[in-house]
Amino acid sequence: MTTLRERILDAGVELICTEGWDKVTMSQLAQRVGVSRQMVYKEIGARGILARAIVTRHADRFLAHVAEHMRAHGADIAGGIGAAAGYVLHTAADDPLIRAILSAAHGSGQDLLPLLAIEPGPVLERAMGTVLGESHALYDDLGLSRLPELVEIVVRLTLSHLIQPSGPVEQAVAQVDRVVREALAASGTRDIA
Repeated sequence: MTTLRERILDAGVELICTEGWDKVTMSQLAQRVGVSRQMVYKEIGARGILARAIVTRHADRFLAHVAEHMRAHGADIAGGIGAAAGYVLHTAADDPLIRAILSAAHGSGQDLLPLLAIEPGPVLERAMGTVLGESHALYDDLGLSRLPELVEIVVRLTLSHLIQPSGPVEQAVAQVDRVVREALAASGTRDIA
């Protein structure tokens, strides 16, 4: 059974994708969900909290698949991290919410891009935490002493390509692969791939 909070967040995503974040009001959400505006405030809080909740939930859904892509490659660090980066970049290109966030950032007075790119909590910290946790579980046997640093570089590079692509996804994934392989070589670790 879908909770009221989930229904409100779903309605918020629909409105962002059709109207843009700058036009989303708590009254619209209430009407779409079929509850009072006060109920929306009681369940979610202020509009800024709504934005953070929507972006955080979306990031968590993406990160669950990132972890799956990493696990599918076992101890192959370059394969796993490359597959995870490729998943993010390919999937984001077709994701209506991410497209709405990125397109609104280039013309709207209010946008959600800071939650995606500037504020560390909703996306960056979550992504680094997920990828680092999976990396420890999968790659600790490789003896990479600078694994946290490598994860941060890869996550930031992937987010950078997501927000402002400089070429095709395959080029971005190749850059991620190169960074991982160079980190392996620099640490004297044999490339598992």
